[in-house]
Amino acid sequence: MLKCEHIKTPHFEHPTLTGSGTLWYAHNFKDIANKVVNFRMIKNISTFGNKKLEKIFPLLIAQMASKFTVYMRQLGENRSEQVRFNRFINNPKVSPEKLVSFHWQQLDADFSGQHLLIIGDTTTLSFADRADREYLGYLDKKTDKSGFNVHSAMVVDARDGGSYGLGGIKMIRNLNPKGKSKVKTKSYSADKFEQTERYKWIEVAQSAVDHCKNADSYTLIGDREADIYALIAGTVTKDWQFVFRCRCNRNLSNGKLYQTIDSWPVEHQYSFEVSPTKKRSKHTARVDVKYGSVTLPRPERHPDKELVDQVAVNVIEIKEQAQTVIEGEPAVHWRILTSHPVDTLEQVMQIIQWYQWRWNIEQAFRTLKLRGLDVERSELESYHGLANLATLALITAMQVMQLVQARDGQTQQKIEQVFSPTEKQCMILLKKKFEGKTQKQKNHHPPDSLAFASWIIARLGGWKGYQKERPPGPITMINGLIRFNSMVEGFTLLNEFT
Repeated sequence: MLKCEHIKTPHFEHPTLTGSGTLWYAHNFKDIANKVVNFRMIKNISTFGNKKLEKIFPLLIAQMASKFTVYMRQLGENRSEQVRFNRFINNPKVSPEKLVSFHWQQLDADFSGQHLLIIGDTTTLSFADRADREYLGYLDKKTDKSGFNVHSAMVVDARDGGSYGLGGIKMIRNLNPKGKSKVKTKSYSADKFEQTERYKWIEVAQSAVDHCKNADSYTLIGDREADIYALIAGTVTKDWQFVFRCRCNRNLSNGKLYQTIDSWPVEHQYSFEVSPTKKRSKHTARVDVKYGSVTLPRPERHPDKELVDQVAVNVIEIKEQAQTVIEGEPAVHWRILTSHPVDTLEQVMQIIQWYQWRWNIEQAFRTLKLRGLDVERSELESYHGLANLATLALITAMQVMQLVQARDGQTQQKIEQVFSPTEKQCMILLKKKFEGKTQKQKNHHPPDSLAFASWIIARLGGWKGYQKERPPGPITMINGLIRFNSMVEGFTLLNEFT
């Protein structure tokens, strides 16, 4: 079980938690911010190169987590605090990488014996062009807006999908004219992998590993963008594992990948619920599962001849049967490349589950944008300030995902990892308010579990409590947390004056 403390020091008492405690950290760290800064000044440690800046971070992240907004006017309790937050965000000594590092430094986490998933993905943030705003970069689509890409990694427990938060981040800004993005380029750049933008997959994963040291193993999870020979080879070199969705029909030493998979027999069949997306309607898909092993040779035109000549990988195919495909919609069809063994069906189904958990980082991106924290409507003027703001917002968005992942009671996280004793007491009282008369409307989760809290927050966010309903997602959780934070404030005041 993960052991976690905010900071080791004999100078003041501090809470000791089991787990990552990211929302707990945001809700409670405001009270001990001064003590932490004083301790760090004594130790002469400074992530930002200015110890005074370290006092502002916990205040700002606490406000963002409790109010779920990125607007400075709403985050600051008064004019003075608003000015402090603005100066912090725009300070040249503050960067996305340093924000993530400082966030993890507050936790003394022991990951010994654990297997961690490093789920990577990229999202695009677009902002309206304004005369008073520094140019943010060209976007690779037909739009009058400018913006930049955010590549990040979410750290997840491989046992149950519980999230530990944002492990690493990298901002990517394209300052080339729009026309150049339309020019056809060669399949391979003359530059080595380390000199290309795609090296972000290694850089950000390495940051996540550095922040979560001592785990027994790390598995990188990625979509089709991660199907890069140099990345696959580099992951093996670093002694990491990988689960990447296949992007193209790769050459093999004795044929083509897709045709080889087609020749394999179906090993298993099962059904699962497909969540609604822009491409697909919600439905039950019946899929065939195949798996086997192949050897990927280094592509002939690859410029880096120092890469290994070939890499042995295992392959899993999940293909929807024709009778369950909705007319006019694409079938579910995944080809997954992995370094994990596929000797048994149990191993195969575990790898498929790990890949499906990749959806959580996309949900975090959704929480970051319009229907959540709405970071793309920020009024900040500089790229530097917006990059820092987006990082803080993504830290907060991934905290919301802890509640989403805990809603079914499958994760092992406890309520104390996320909420204070006062907040837990308030939830116990709210349980009586929201439970119905029937067993279907009861909160059956143990009161010390995060699932118990997730049920309460979801009910506050508008979920009706019936399991047959669509499960509460991040937007429901945000709405519930906003209501809950107001209730806790009143609950605390009542207790103080009675």
